[in-house]
This record gives sequence, C-alpha cells and structure tokens, in this order.
Amino acid sequence: MSDDVVDLSATAPPAQLTTEYCIIGSGPAGATAARLLAERGRDVVLLEEGGDFTGRALTQRDGAMYDQLYMDRGGRTTEDMSIAVLQGRALGGGAVINASDVVPIPPAVLEHWSRRFGIPGLSEAELAPHARAALEDLRANPIREDQLNLANRLLREGAQKLGLRGEVMDHNRQGCIGLGTCLIGCPMNAKQSPRLVAIPAALAAGARVFVRARVERVTGAQREDKTVVCRALDAKGYHAGARFELRAKTVIVAASAVGSAHLLLQSGIGNPHVGRNLMLQPQLPITAIFEREVDAFRGIPQAYAVTEHETADAERGLWGFRIEAIMGTPGIVSTLLPWIGAEGKARMSRYRHIAASLLLVPDEPSGEIRRGPGGRPIVRYTQRDNHRARLREAIKVATRIYLAAGAREVVVPCHPPLLLRSEADLSSADALDFAPATVPLLSAHQQGTVRFSTSRSQGGADPDGQVWGTKRVYVFDSSGYPSSASSHTMAPIITTARALTARLS
Repeated sequence: MSDDVVDLSATAPPAQLTTEYCIIGSGPAGATAARLLAERGRDVVLLEEGGDFTGRALTQRDGAMYDQLYMDRGGRTTEDMSIAVLQGRALGGGAVINASDVVPIPPAVLEHWSRRFGIPGLSEAELAPHARAALEDLRANPIREDQLNLANRLLREGAQKLGLRGEVMDHNRQGCIGLGTCLIGCPMNAKQSPRLVAIPAALAAGARVFVRARVERVTGAQREDKTVVCRALDAKGYHAGARFELRAKTVIVAASAVGSAHLLLQSGIGNPHVGRNLMLQPQLPITAIFEREVDAFRGIPQAYAVTEHETADAERGLWGFRIEAIMGTPGIVSTLLPWIGAEGKARMSRYRHIAASLLLVPDEPSGEIRRGPGGRPIVRYTQRDNHRARLREAIKVATRIYLAAGAREVVVPCHPPLLLRSEADLSSADALDFAPATVPLLSAHQQGTVRFSTSRSQGGADPDGQVWGTKRVYVFDSSGYPSSASSHTMAPIITTARALTARLS
C-alpha cells in the first residue's frame, strides 16, 4: 500500500476534515474526477469503502480475494437471487477485478442519448477528446495474436467457419505474463487500472485518499457546505468503527449504479427517479467441453468477441447480444457448473478441457434500488421477455460456434442441466424460462438509477450530473446512463467522467 493512501483501519480518522471536493467511490469515475480536479489545483478528498490491494497483496486465492475485492464478498444478488451482482470493493473499483476489456461507447448509442433523451454535451463530437483521453488513461492497446490463448482461438475459429463477424478486443494490460486470474486482481500490476494510473496522479497533485471509509449519508445537500457522515472500518472491512464527518462544498458520488443510488436514498436526496431505471445487463455463462486439453485458465481469459448480433437500436440504444470467451479460477467455475457432489467432482476433473463464454445481452431499464434493513441496498430486477428471447438465441449461436470448433458438447448451467451436442438439440433452449435461481445469470455492468435528464420529471440528475434538488451534489458514474452505454463500461465511465469533470466550475 502506498504511504500516501490513508488506511482508516490502521489510522484514527481525522478529528476535522474539510475539503472543496469530496468524491465518494474510487473506481473509474471517482478516480478520474479526483485526478483531474487535483491537477487543476482543487482541494480533493477521495473516500473508498474497500481496502488497497496491489502486487503481492493480490494473492490469487479465490476465497480471500472474493472476500476482499468484491462487494458483499461476491455474494450480492438481486432480491429474488436470480442474478449475481458483481461489484468491486477496493481502491480502483471494479477495474481492479474486471477482464481488462476496453470497449468505447458506440456512436449510435450517443446519437440515441441525444435524440431520445435530449441530453446535451454527450454527442460523439463533444465526447471525442474525452474518449481519446480515456484510452490514454487506460494505456489501451490491441491484444496481440500471440496473446490469444486456445480458448479464444477456438471461439474465433468456430465463428469464422460460420461466417460470423467478430473482433479481438483492446485491453488495458501492459507487461501481462498470462496468469489468467484477472477476475481476482493482477499481482503483476499489469492492469493499467485507475489504481495504477489515476490514483497515483491524484495523490501526486495533492489529493487526499482514504480507504476503509464507509460513507453512510450526506446531509445539507441544498446548503453551501455539505456534511458527509462516515464510519471507519476494520482491516478486513467487516465491522464499522469510529464515526467521523467531512465538510465539503461539492460532493461527487461515484459509487456505482447500485451504491450511488442507495447512498442518495439513505440520505433522502433527490427526486422519485433516484433508484429507478436500473439496468443490469444480465449475462449467461456457458461452457463447451472438448476432447483436447484447452487450458482456458492460462493467458488472457477474455480476448475475442463474436459481434455479429450486436446492433444499434433506434428505440433502445445498444441491442442484440455478443459472445465473449471467458475463464475463471476453479472456485468460481465450480459454482457455475450445474452439478454438485460426485458428478460435480467428475466434471471439475475435466477443467482443462473447458472453454467458456459469456453471452452478453444488453437490457432496457428493468429494475430499481431500494433501501433495505441494516443500511443495505435491495436490488430488484424483472427480466423482460425480449431479454429471455435474445438469451435463447445467443445460446443457439454460441453452441453452433463451439460445435463448429470441435466441441463434444455445450453445457448451459440451468436446472436441470441442458446439454447440447448437435443441431438437433438446439430447440431445447426454447424451453428455458430463466426462472429465479435456476440459471446463474451474472451482472457486471450495472447502469441507470440516477438517469441524466433535461427535466426533473424525466430523471434523477441534470445533464451535468447534478442531482435534481441539490446544490453541487453530483453523480459521475454509470448511474446516470439512460440506456446501456456498451457491453463493457470501464472506458465509457472514464470518458463521461472526464466530460462531466471538465464542466465543473
């Protein structure tokens, strides 16, 4: 841990803390805003609930890392337990634990935001310099051919045999040695995440950064000076300790589409739109079993995407679906296979023969965030029929791809398991109803909940991110997005955070 980062589990909270800008959340949005404001000579305090993990502190051990790097230890779900809601809880946010994919906002989405929602300042032309800067922040670069592991090459091979469009994605790694444990952090510090780029730059420019600092509420949202009420956490982040307060002229909330909305609700800030219009972009993991050893856990886990069916939609923005190779460590893979006991053990003994993909299906606003007992958020979500239909189609396309690449079978991890071994089996996917807790859907790209809008009757924040009804309380993360920005949100969030920060006076 850097000596410049104050760990409140080891250091007593300051008796009095005042600042011009208080930023809550240190992911791509919060870290970016902190850096840019500090470099402009502003007084900045950045607060993060999680701990600080770099290098050897990222141990590659499933249990310890999910416990420390993920919100609710990786166990956060929707209220009906149908979707796992994966969110980072560490300095640097979700970029510490993502698959390092750099996917900018498609121009058609920005056109949709402008035409459908009338949001100024987010056109392709206006965002262009910020989008370029975001790629520079991430040290974005193409994944080289020699970095494509066999699992990704098999997905590409099958897609090409079927004549389906695809792409090798850009990423934000430098010096990658192919450990394959990206989802539980990179001990080689290869990921050029905000923790390694924006946070050090913010500190160098004079920003103050506190970890193990849980913000419980913000008061005085309509006053010149706001009060941010916090609790220090213990070394593991399990228990809250000393209470302290921070005074700030401006508060920027950047705690994710779930966390930002929940904090505003806890604080009684904002209009009835706060918490609504949640998008989870639920993804379905599937596995293909090959006779040959694939060793998908070696190298970059997510590099190739089948984009043939990803489309721009005039009414919804990003639509369709895409298929991306992925792989996890044995602990997470075993929880996503539809077997337990002896059968589960036998299946995991074939771990080296598995190639896996995620079926990414953008959604419309379909959920909401509510206040729950004990200061915890309730995530409510109703999967729409069109989302189920596109998932079924994605299953069929992905199965055809893997069979064309030589897979013995494709496993859809539902209850009971769906095993697809030939074209004749594909129609069985039509019977999937995705009832709660029958399919392990995942959400890693939460958006919405404090929608940017030109009128307080249409959303939770104005086009500059200022929460309606407040004086200089802003949301700068994906909670402001009115529709899905992209299949991956790291680059989009940095882009819009740069644009919103540039407008601050």
